[in-house]
Amino acid sequence: MHALGTSNSVHKEKAFKERLDKLIDDAKTANKREQHHARAVYNFAYGNMQSACVEWEKILAEHPTDLMALKFAHDGYFFLGDCHRKRDSVSRVIGKWKKTEPCYSYLHGMWAFGLEECGEYSKAEKEARYALELQRQDCWATHAIAHCCEMNSKYEDGIQFMESTVADWEPCYILACHNFWHNALFYVEKGEYENALQIYDDEIEKRCNSNAMLDIVDAASMLCRLEMERVNVGDRWKRLEPFAESHIGDHVLAFNDAHMSMVVSSLEDDQLLKKHRKSMGEFVRNGSGDNHRVTKDIGDQLSEAVIAFKQKNYEKTFDLMYPIRFEIIQIGGSHAQRDVFSQILIHSALRSKDCNQRKHAKELIDERNALKMNSPLADRIVSYHKDVLFS
Repeated sequence: MHALGTSNSVHKEKAFKERLDKLIDDAKTANKREQHHARAVYNFAYGNMQSACVEWEKILAEHPTDLMALKFAHDGYFFLGDCHRKRDSVSRVIGKWKKTEPCYSYLHGMWAFGLEECGEYSKAEKEARYALELQRQDCWATHAIAHCCEMNSKYEDGIQFMESTVADWEPCYILACHNFWHNALFYVEKGEYENALQIYDDEIEKRCNSNAMLDIVDAASMLCRLEMERVNVGDRWKRLEPFAESHIGDHVLAFNDAHMSMVVSSLEDDQLLKKHRKSMGEFVRNGSGDNHRVTKDIGDQLSEAVIAFKQKNYEKTFDLMYPIRFEIIQIGGSHAQRDVFSQILIHSALRSKDCNQRKHAKELIDERNALKMNSPLADRIVSYHKDVLFS
């Protein structure tokens, strides 16, 4: 659970590394399935996420009702940005479960998320709602419906659904912050920024005290999106500084590091930014595993683009991000989460002094609209920048 939470790092936590080594040593006397689990956790913690998923799939081939293997593989594919395997790992086993078995309902919520990320929105929502009929507190099924609403620009439906069911999913603390983030995101897309800020202040920021990376990246992403919408977020970045500082040097996910870049480049004191950049450079030179490859090929460049954007160097942002925009999926996360990078790239093109870069703005907006149709946020961007887009 510590490994899958991406908040613990073998790169800087000696005690965590020792526990993983002991796990492998203890597994020498375990049965075959337990050995696969131990190797999977070890591989994942060391950044070899693909190898970890292979171990979990080996288990599922013989034990299709092993919910731990299924859920961890599901998360592993999420961190790899592999939506098809995320969908298919569940679809392969769901028919092998008896409906009376414990936790059966959760498979439908997991399957729904994979379906949604593959663009199968109607089927995804159907599966998620069936999961909620069986277990109304399945916060992941709730999460899948929120994604369907987000990607289809059904913001009113999303707000009504999330706010009418909050008593069901809010107690599920691991995902509560993220579900509040989704609700705030609906308000941002609608342009109702005060409501989004209220959710941030009341629900999202306080949950960062968990020091869980999922909560911290949600907070960073929300503030970045609000700033792009010309909202003054006050000293809220400063209040994220202690959480970012505690995770400098983790390098568990390039996705996390890109969001850390948002925080450290938003502070008045650039010491933490320097520390972050130095640590990223050392990991690129000396790291290993799947996340090292992704960071070396994409993540480091993406983080530098985010920093350049925050420093108002829009030309550098565009130069760094435009060539890798179709590869950003490899850092993991969902379409909704990665949309913040699409927005950064669009705004960098629109604000660039380079007329050749500005010419790409409409193309980038069209690419976003192909993924998120009828987005009022995109309409606002067009309205704000007609002089650039139609000159």
